[in-house]
Amino acid sequence: MLLPAVVGALAVGVAMGGQNTGIFDGDPPRWASNLGRVLLILGVIVEVAAVVWVVRTGRYRASRQSPLLALSWSRRRRLARQVRRGTPEADEDAALLVETARQFVEQRWFVVLVAGLAMTSVGQAFLGFAPFFAMIGGLLLVIWAVLTVSVLRNARRGEAFLRDHPDLSGQ
Repeated sequence: MLLPAVVGALAVGVAMGGQNTGIFDGDPPRWASNLGRVLLILGVIVEVAAVVWVVRTGRYRASRQSPLLALSWSRRRRLARQVRRGTPEADEDAALLVETARQFVEQRWFVVLVAGLAMTSVGQAFLGFAPFFAMIGGLLLVIWAVLTVSVLRNARRGEAFLRDHPDLSGQ
């Protein structure tokens, strides 16, 4: 919620113009430089903490040992589509459907990593303080917002699938 306000402040700051602000280079005012450093450092801390947490909780190892990794991309997409829609096909392997749904649920941690990446990119945009960096930072924020919504929606759909099909979990 705070990031759109920060990007808006960057846009206003760039529009008002810092000293010697060009398309690709600029001299950020002191407030932008300080805010950029704080966001950059905070973003890196959040990213590192998220990675350490994922590794220490065993989520990384569990994802790396998933039987889904041995499947082709088209097969994984088909499984994901069935889980998202909540309609398993009759001839599908129940264990793979359950594993797909569980992975959807367990990937919520990715949102924390994306938040750190977003803070880092906004911090870099403030440090660069040029229209180019503002556009790139804004584009990255949009991409990460879409990714966050997708991950959270898939997690809800995975939970719904597991709740609606308890018979598959027992097989």
